[in-house]
Amino acid sequence: MLAWSLAPFPAAVLIISVLLSWWYLDGVAKVRRKHREWENRRVAAFLLGLVFADYALAGPVGEYVMSSFVAHVIQHLTLMIVTPALLSMAAPVTLALQTLPGGGRRQLSRFLHSRLLHWVTFPVVVFALYYGVMWWFFTTSVIGFAMNRMWIMDLFNLLFFLGGVLFWWPLVGKDPILHWRMGFGARLATLVIGIPFESFLGLAISGTVTPPAPIYTPQQWYAGGQLLWGVGELLTTIAIAVVVGNWLASEERAAARMSRSSAAVPLSGRVDGTPKEYFWAKKVVARGATGTPIYREAMEVIARLEGGMAGNDGKSE
Repeated sequence: MLAWSLAPFPAAVLIISVLLSWWYLDGVAKVRRKHREWENRRVAAFLLGLVFADYALAGPVGEYVMSSFVAHVIQHLTLMIVTPALLSMAAPVTLALQTLPGGGRRQLSRFLHSRLLHWVTFPVVVFALYYGVMWWFFTTSVIGFAMNRMWIMDLFNLLFFLGGVLFWWPLVGKDPILHWRMGFGARLATLVIGIPFESFLGLAISGTVTPPAPIYTPQQWYAGGQLLWGVGELLTTIAIAVVVGNWLASEERAAARMSRSSAAVPLSGRVDGTPKEYFWAKKVVARGATGTPIYREAMEVIARLEGGMAGNDGKSE
C-alpha cells in the first residue's frame, strides 16, 4: 500500500499535482482576501481529486497494474469517475476567472467560448469518448497492445481522464457551462442511460474466457469485470444522489430569491398603475424553467394581477 513509482510519467503527475495544489490554494487565498466566499468543501474536493489521481497513477495502484487486472480496473474507475468528478465539484475554472490577470482571464474566456470546446462538449461526442472508448479498450486487443507499450497506456490514461472531465463537468461541476447546458432532469437521464453500458461492459468482461490482455489470468479478468460492474454502479448511484441534492438545493435557492424579490417589489407605484410585481413575474416566466417553484409562483402572480387588471378595466367601462 506504500509503493510509489518514480518513472517519468508518474513523477510528472506528482509534480503537476503539487503545482496545481499550490495554484488552487493561492487562488482561494486571493479570493478570500477580497472578502469573497469560497467553500472549504471545494478546496477539499480539489485536493482529494489530485490525491486520488496520484494514488492511481504513481502510487500502489499504478505499481500493480502490470500484474493485477483488479488494480487496472481501480485505476480506470479513479481516472474516469472519482478524480474528474471531484475536480469538477471544486470549480477550478471559476477560480481561475476570478484570480487570473487580465490577459490570462481573456485567453481563458476566449477558450471557453471557442468553437472547439463547443464541438468537443457536444453530448454525443462526450458519450462516445466516455463509454465508446471504454468498450473499445476493454473488449478488443487494444488493451493487450497498450499494456505492452506503457507510453501508449499513459496516453490512454490521459484520454480516459479527459473523457471523464467532459462527462462529469456538466453533471456535478460548479463551473458555468457555456455550451450544451443541461438541466437537472437531463443530468439524471444521462446517468440513468449510462447504467446499462457500465453493467453490460462489466458482465462482458467477466464472461470472457480468454482475456485480450495476455498478461492477466482468466481469474483476474473475471474479478476485474465484477469489480467494474459493482463499483461502477455504486459510484453512479452516488452521483445520482449528488445531482438530486444539487437540484433540491437549487430549488430552495430559487424559492428564497423569489421570496426576497417578491417582497421587495411594491404592488403599485408605476405611472400607469400596473403593479411592479407583474413585470417581475413576466421576467421570471420568460427566463425560468417550467415547473420550478419560482415559475409556478410567477404564473400565479400573473394570473392574479391580470385578473385584477381586467376587473378594473370592466369597472371603468
